[in-house]
Amino acid sequence: MNFKLAMGEFTEVVGEAGEQASLLALMFDHYGNANRAWDNATPEMKARISAFVAGINAWYAQHPEDVPRWWQHERVEPAMADAFGRMFLNNWSIDEAVGDLKRGGIEPGFAREIRGSNQFAVAPSRSESGHAMLLIDPHLQWFGPSRFWEMRIHAGELQGSGVGLAGSPFIGLGHNRDIAWAMTTGGPDTGDVYALTLNQSGTHYRYDGEWQALLTKTVTLRYPDGMTKTRTLTFSHHGPVIARQGEKAWAAKIPYDENADRNAAWVKLNFARDYTGAMEAANTLAMFPQNMMVADTSGNIFYQRVGRVPRRSPGYDWSKPVPGDTSATEWGGLHSGDELVQLLNPEAGYMQNCNIPPEGMIRGGVLSPEEYLPEVWGSLHYGPRHGWTNLRGARALQMLDADDSISLEEMMAIANDIKPYGTDRWLAALARAGADEATAAAVIGWDGQLHKDSVPALRYAYWRMELDQSEAGKNLRATVDDHYATVEDRAPKTLELTAADLELIRTSWAQAMQRLVQDLGTADAPWGRVYRVGRDDKSWPVDGGGDDQIGLTTLRSMEYLPPNKEMERWGDRGQTSTQVIVLSKPVKSYLYLPVGQSDRKDSPHYDDQAEKVFSERQLKPSWWLPQDLQYHIKSRIELRR
Repeated sequence: MNFKLAMGEFTEVVGEAGEQASLLALMFDHYGNANRAWDNATPEMKARISAFVAGINAWYAQHPEDVPRWWQHERVEPAMADAFGRMFLNNWSIDEAVGDLKRGGIEPGFAREIRGSNQFAVAPSRSESGHAMLLIDPHLQWFGPSRFWEMRIHAGELQGSGVGLAGSPFIGLGHNRDIAWAMTTGGPDTGDVYALTLNQSGTHYRYDGEWQALLTKTVTLRYPDGMTKTRTLTFSHHGPVIARQGEKAWAAKIPYDENADRNAAWVKLNFARDYTGAMEAANTLAMFPQNMMVADTSGNIFYQRVGRVPRRSPGYDWSKPVPGDTSATEWGGLHSGDELVQLLNPEAGYMQNCNIPPEGMIRGGVLSPEEYLPEVWGSLHYGPRHGWTNLRGARALQMLDADDSISLEEMMAIANDIKPYGTDRWLAALARAGADEATAAAVIGWDGQLHKDSVPALRYAYWRMELDQSEAGKNLRATVDDHYATVEDRAPKTLELTAADLELIRTSWAQAMQRLVQDLGTADAPWGRVYRVGRDDKSWPVDGGGDDQIGLTTLRSMEYLPPNKEMERWGDRGQTSTQVIVLSKPVKSYLYLPVGQSDRKDSPHYDDQAEKVFSERQLKPSWWLPQDLQYHIKSRIELRR
């Protein structure tokens, strides 16, 4: 399915729901770029990708019943695997370009994906064991192209463990024998939009005083019922046109063409021997815009805000559409890897980036936006470039900075912490307001943990949701919240509540408790009665929350679907492949998935992780070393060409 997405054929799988994804893939020509890159790939790279693809083809040759009816290709080709990798990574930059368009007041009609992640690294100086440690914790959709699968590999010099995407030949996030690497969303600005002035017929655009022809390409979308639709895509030399209004058009431009060799970057990561290998991966300028954090067995921890960042002319607001009718706005090459934001072995002995600006990674700040160009420091797609943090970033900073000798168990506890930052201030506000004592007293004395067995946790959630129903309730967040205090290493601001604020708190509490009883028949239901993890018709209670807007996001982060008929909200995104790595010799690693490793309903691994480890908030050992795995082998499969 991932290959069909990348090739612009997703409508053949899911029908009309796949139109946007198919058109975007065709606009940005992931498959075409992959084919052109394949022609110029090194013999070594061709051998690696060809061997990976040969394994897929061998499996389907032996199991023809597993070939989906919608596949419609004779075999998997190497460029298909590369196209999927390009699509997955390029989507961040495409979303940045779409964000520029929206900031310019133009609605593109394309939905943007919600992404998040946590990462933190602990140096030997702050580790109880004397070894560096790393958290890898991407927060993405649990199903679809962003779904990660566990993998272990022992192939010559490549020895490692982690997770990968279906159709990708490398360890995406994880570790080898010497280094571990994590990625979180947030990075430099790698996408732009150019405003075009069209002629009256809409066939040409003005450029440096002359009219240039818009190129068109007719594509055919095919559907499961045999129906077809044709669409005409339009291109300028800047890139594909993503919006038009009268005599204006807007073209998106990203720097990830066939010359961006993402395979080369991941080869360097997979075979790295210390943090310098990760630097080499970043220096390929083929990585997508991310916060990359690594730790190695030599005791180093390293951070770089990676990406393929164009050199842009000063004097323009590159966070919005720029004039596309002049060569003055053409890019002037790319920023080199050593120009990107980076930090090696901070004195604090830790750092974290949970989708925040770099100055907030360590209490008191070490990195400064004044030392970098704005587009290198960060993209506005992820929020203001500096001066803020989020609930996860504040909580991670609070916990890491408070512990000067972090054990493995404490590392796991921080990774899976279930207390939203700042809850204590909201409970103080509730106490000051004098809300109904019968229901509020237990919440005021509550420890703030969103535990599945906690009754106060669910009452608190209902109250915060009720507050969010009014503008006054939303505005109260600015009065109560002070996440940035942790970054600036200061006491939170004094909690000052007006009489109107106190009345709002009392009335919203009463309304929330009324709604809780209406929904569940009681105000004494625990968090896990509503918030669950599951698959098909089976589910289990789960700890932790999501949604920054109402203050329920925890480091153990999840987003939940709307309530079902039982008033249950099942997780569908968030922690998708959490890993804790100890960079000892040999490396030790622990992980879990939110649901299971198999999509076969008759498999014991269809939903076992949801029940046995994810619901219990208990990471399991990876057994990545052969001597550890040997006691747990249930079956073997051998594929031959």
